[in-house]
Amino acid sequence: MSIITIHCRLIAPEPVRCHLWHLMSESNTPLINDLLKCVSQHPDFETWQRRGTIPGSAVRELCEPLKAVYPGQPGRFYASAILMVTYTYESWLALQQTRRHRLDGKQRWINVVKSDAELLDLSGSTLDALQEQARAILNQLEAEHEPEADPNPKQRHSSRQQAHSANNVSLMTGLFAAYEATDDILSRCAIAHLIKNGCKLAATEEDPEKFAHRLHRQQKEIEQLEAQLQARLPKGRDLTGEEFLETLAIATQQLSETVAQAREWQAKLLTRPASLPYPIIYGSSTDVYWGKTANGRIAVGFNGVDKYLKAADPDIKEWLKVHREYPFRLSCDQRQLPFFQRFLEDWQAYQTHKDSYPAGLLTLSSAMLAWREGEGKGDPWNVNHLALYCTFDTRLMTVEGTLEVQQEKAAKALKNLSHANPDPRNQATLARLKNVPGRPSQKPYQGNPEILVGLSIGLANPVTAAVLNSRTGEVLTYRTPRTLLGDRYSLLNRHRHQQQQNALQRHKNQQRGVRYQSSESELGQTVDRLLAKAIIQLAQTYRAGSIVLPNLTHLREVLNSEMTARAEQKCPGPVEAQNRYAKEYRRTLHRWSYNRLIETIRCQAQQHGIPVEPGFQPIKGNSQEQAKDMAISAYHARATK
Repeated sequence: MSIITIHCRLIAPEPVRCHLWHLMSESNTPLINDLLKCVSQHPDFETWQRRGTIPGSAVRELCEPLKAVYPGQPGRFYASAILMVTYTYESWLALQQTRRHRLDGKQRWINVVKSDAELLDLSGSTLDALQEQARAILNQLEAEHEPEADPNPKQRHSSRQQAHSANNVSLMTGLFAAYEATDDILSRCAIAHLIKNGCKLAATEEDPEKFAHRLHRQQKEIEQLEAQLQARLPKGRDLTGEEFLETLAIATQQLSETVAQAREWQAKLLTRPASLPYPIIYGSSTDVYWGKTANGRIAVGFNGVDKYLKAADPDIKEWLKVHREYPFRLSCDQRQLPFFQRFLEDWQAYQTHKDSYPAGLLTLSSAMLAWREGEGKGDPWNVNHLALYCTFDTRLMTVEGTLEVQQEKAAKALKNLSHANPDPRNQATLARLKNVPGRPSQKPYQGNPEILVGLSIGLANPVTAAVLNSRTGEVLTYRTPRTLLGDRYSLLNRHRHQQQQNALQRHKNQQRGVRYQSSESELGQTVDRLLAKAIIQLAQTYRAGSIVLPNLTHLREVLNSEMTARAEQKCPGPVEAQNRYAKEYRRTLHRWSYNRLIETIRCQAQQHGIPVEPGFQPIKGNSQEQAKDMAISAYHARATK
């Protein structure tokens, strides 16, 4: 399944834009800001934090008394505010929960590990005896996680290497469990020795200074995570700039008591304030009305908005009555026009056969009415632009995908009917789902399951592809960004140049206290889409059965390994020169959005029906070897399932 979002600009008369701007900025956005504050002050907020989720019913209850404070809004606007607050806090809680897990893991590690000298004093044994005990424990754990032998001798070495990388997490988990389960001092010290050295015995004598530096680095990371966990709660959008003015007044009248307080003031003063109100979320496809103007252009209306506009301004009511048109017209490019035409066709069919047409099979899933920032001076509803964001399931574009969605929704309705007190509406849903809308047919993609496209990521090459015949172990071809992009490779170089220039400019702006931060616009996203398109074409050319995408969990280790290898290659002399080179090269570590690239590839693969498999990218080897090993690991992972 592939869920994508497209957007277009909405054209509307100035009175419509004016009323909508005032409604969204003066009523809906303040409502969301107050609702965010109410959620954080709820007595059960700590319980929600531990669970990592906020019940929607609690947010709806908090919104009821606020409706009297911000009256006159359409019902959909109140529902949108509830959804916005729920989504915001769920995202924030998920991020906090991830940080909490990382903090617990680091604290668990730092509570176990000790220097070799401390371990020897604690156990009262020699280093040889300690390592002998560690070897016995490690052999026992490895026997429990031993992978099956590979029948293909050509791929046995790569399979064993990938299995070791994949089982490293399991071994570490087993070591921590064994450490907690045993009371024997020698065994605990041996396990601590293994945990400290990454599930293996130390090959050389420990350097006390390096171990102290490593321990200090872990403590700093723990302090950073603890500070992030204390980060401020979501406070909404301050369209009036009151928070900035209050902070400016405080910072100019008194001195900060702590460094943290000074940094907090600086962050608020340097952060660019929000200038656009919150968007309006339409979670149901039937809340958006589609039609055509007299000139044949696609027009759209929204549940509650039309009635509000007619009541707010008699001129708008008269205009709608005379023109008999929706107040909003679409303005999009040719690539997006077929999708909006499909939304229009579905809506017309739904209106014609409203009693029998299944609303769950409408192509449009949800929509969002928002403002996009413009340039110039004047009234905000004239400077900024209205935009419509539409989300839909690409499977509903074809009859084959529609049948798949129909089966999923029918199974869900049957499951709901099996409950003790079933909702009778599920029976009507099942009856409507029997009427499948007419959609164009598209032959599903059929690839050779023995052909895999392995992808690896890195600093020098954002992505490298290897097409592998898993049966013979032969690599059919390799592809680098230069060969994938072809004539458009210059866009990648231009994007990197812009990143360097913008990083330098942002540093200068911070020194001068300028709030404006330059960006690379959408050039990086364009490069990601071109790379994804080339990879999909590569898979189709070789009729690949699947594409193997790397797991980004160990991204930092992979990139650091590449950075160290490059530093040793470029500066074979003293270690200081290698460290200086690595420091300069490290600046590019976070400049590329690998997650966005992987998600773009995944989305386009799903749209074309090409299966996607996860894989673990090894740390050692060049990008081509890593891409090959990715495909091999995915092939052997199939055999273990």
